[in-house]
Amino acid sequence: MEDDDIEESSWPSAATANRGGSSGGGYTDIRKEILDRLMAKGIEEVVSDPSAFSEQLHWHFERLPASSYSIDLDVDKPEDVLLHCRILDECANNPDKRPIFHVRFLKRRGSEPNERMMEDLSLETRNVVDDSEDSSARRDIVIHEIIVSSIAKPKLLAELSALLSAVGLNIREAHVFSTTDGFCLGAFVVDGWGIEETDDLLQKLKETTARSHIRETIASGSSGDL
Repeated sequence: MEDDDIEESSWPSAATANRGGSSGGGYTDIRKEILDRLMAKGIEEVVSDPSAFSEQLHWHFERLPASSYSIDLDVDKPEDVLLHCRILDECANNPDKRPIFHVRFLKRRGSEPNERMMEDLSLETRNVVDDSEDSSARRDIVIHEIIVSSIAKPKLLAELSALLSAVGLNIREAHVFSTTDGFCLGAFVVDGWGIEETDDLLQKLKETTARSHIRETIASGSSGDL
């Protein structure tokens, strides 16, 4: 899949996906690999009590759809699993703060080929030779990841997508998983926020959610297909 294509997925509930049993060898191996890598990195909450964290990690994997969640994991980035655990726990323990957002910068990349073609045609048509304008038009695209957790409910993916669109973001990839205990974990790769800094983007997400009906529909509701 091209990097600029939108990849969108909304997996069945963990209870459905795990019906055939989620403790197969492959899933257990991934869990062990994640634990071993976190231990090797010397992360305090892991190495301070490996047995307790192993149980926490087991619960984390059990509550999410076995095959689909593990497919999206990169074992070279075990901290991602730790981050997912924290976000889901914060969502479960702080209902007044739902939905829970986490934003991080991923990378910069050059302008898309089709964008450059349209820019060149536009410049040629207008017979504009301003170097500074051309340089601005070709600026890098800044890509972020937004991780969100809330109550799992019908049409949640559409509502979250509408929220990101309202902030001015373009969705490149979208993955949303529901858990056995009625929550959801979503990861969206986006562009449209022109700087690497994330604090203002996080604040904009919260403000946009708070002043619209989206907060009520996302933050509460019965569990169901996303």
